[in-house]
This record gives sequence, structure tokens and C-alpha cells, in this order.
Amino acid sequence: MEFIDPPGLWKAPRYANIVVAGEFAFIAGQTAFDEQGNVVGVGDIDAQCERALQNLMICLRAVKATPQDIVKVTNYVTDRAYLARLVEARNRIIGELRTASTAVVSGLARDTLLVEVDAIAHLGRR
Repeated sequence: MEFIDPPGLWKAPRYANIVVAGEFAFIAGQTAFDEQGNVVGVGDIDAQCERALQNLMICLRAVKATPQDIVKVTNYVTDRAYLARLVEARNRIIGELRTASTAVVSGLARDTLLVEVDAIAHLGRR
């Protein structure tokens, strides 16, 4: 296994942003954290969606993957009303995905976080 914390992302003390195991990259939940672990866009769902998805793209690029390599995504929001905004941002930033998907409405690690997205990408060469 390979544990990766790409430049441009906050390096969490207890987990890696990406774990590559075999032909799969497991991308930890990406939120609106900047490189220092500060929340970008406090109270602004659109800003947080944008940052979380940009962070997801950083992870994909770090393992030479594209959004089309994503096989599973889990979307976490603190309010069900935010799901449509997340999908709009995702379509704009990474394109429409047809993948296995789960949506969860729950509290997140910090009270100021509104959205989190994790993913599994297949790295096997086509």
C-alpha cells in the first residue's frame, strides 16, 4: 500500500488523503480545508462545495486518475437541501459522473463544515 498526501492539501495528523492499494485509490473525505486546515467559505455551501471538489481533483491528479476513473463516491452534507448544490458544483468542476454513489446527511468533523466527498478510483490501465 502507498499513503499519499499531495501538495496543496492539508496533511491530517491521523490519516492519509489517499491510500493506493492494488489498482484502486481510496480518497479520504475531502472538505473545504485549505492547506493549513482552515475551513474555506464558513457558512457558504457553494464555496465549500467548490473547495471540496477542487481538493478531490488534486487527489485524482496525484494518482494520475481522472473523474472517469471514479467507481464510487460518497457525498456527505449537513442539510439535505445542500445535495442539489453539491451536484451542480460537481457537474461544473469534474463533469457528470455515472458511478456508484451514496448520499449521507449528517454532522461532520467540524461544526463549520457543510460538505465532504470521498471517492474510490480505479487505476488499472484500460
